[in-house]
Amino acid sequence: MLKLTKKYLALFTLMFSCLLLLAGCGGAPKQQPEPDKHKQQSLVLYSELDNKFTEDLVAAFNKEQKELQLQAIYELKPDGVKPDVVLAERRTLSGLQRQERLKPLAFAAGDSLPKKFRDEDLYWYGVFYDPTVFLINQQYARTLGQSKLKSWKDLENTEQLRIAMENLSDSNSTQNFLAAFADHYGESVSLNYLWNINRFIGQYSKFPFTPIRMTAVGDADLAITRQSYVFKYLESKFPAYVVYPEEGTAVNLFCVGVFQSCRQDANALTFMEWLLTEPSVQKISQEDATGYLFLFPRGIDGAAADGEKVWLNNSYLEPDKQESLTRKWLDKVRFSK
Repeated sequence: MLKLTKKYLALFTLMFSCLLLLAGCGGAPKQQPEPDKHKQQSLVLYSELDNKFTEDLVAAFNKEQKELQLQAIYELKPDGVKPDVVLAERRTLSGLQRQERLKPLAFAAGDSLPKKFRDEDLYWYGVFYDPTVFLINQQYARTLGQSKLKSWKDLENTEQLRIAMENLSDSNSTQNFLAAFADHYGESVSLNYLWNINRFIGQYSKFPFTPIRMTAVGDADLAITRQSYVFKYLESKFPAYVVYPEEGTAVNLFCVGVFQSCRQDANALTFMEWLLTEPSVQKISQEDATGYLFLFPRGIDGAAADGEKVWLNNSYLEPDKQESLTRKWLDKVRFSK
């Protein structure tokens, strides 16, 4: 009996020593799971574009990507989802830049853009633009002759012309037109021009569709409007047609940039490169009848848009400067005596 007890005692001591040894070495090593190299990543886009166009772009991008998926949001909320990239009009990008909410990033397609269409400090890159155009009533054009309404100076020199346009102080789009016009011609010349055609404008419209409707039904001979507003109506039986002013025109430039809070620079650059180089982007824009014109109309290897005929708002991006210009238009043109 004593021998058996000593035997078990020795066995117990051996087992206890082994446990102490394992404890001193930290125990048996745990096997760490290998990182999933194929785990799907998500990128968040803040867009100020039409919802349908945005969602169609998102769907096309996600279809082409295997490990990266894009989702869109349309509001910037302090307690909401934080976006990684932004696609919006240049004035929005400039505001975010002033607030130090964007980060500079360089990429090959962006470097191919003419300097006019990209930020010199790499905070934003232009993708497409929405031009100001003339929408001309077909019957009026037949009476006057289409060759007599091709440029901004033709509007100024044509008597008995009825022009329809929005109130230039009402929206970001109309204010941006006023600013780009002034940026191109200078304040004095541009305000004098708008004063000269003011006599042809019976009433400034509150809504974008009103000048289009007035021109279509013959209540106006010509509308000064955005191509994006009218493009969807331009079918064979529409009683008006679009003219691009031959000397150039004011545009809304839509740009892409990256938020300072983004932690996925490589993925953000993948999306930006796709926007500028993928032919399907222009195809979707055409199918959705957006009316937007692209800075690389024939693809990234073709010539870029003519910068001389694309007039940008460079000088009135800050709210106080824009408000000052708008007040001058109201005083010297809209309500001048």
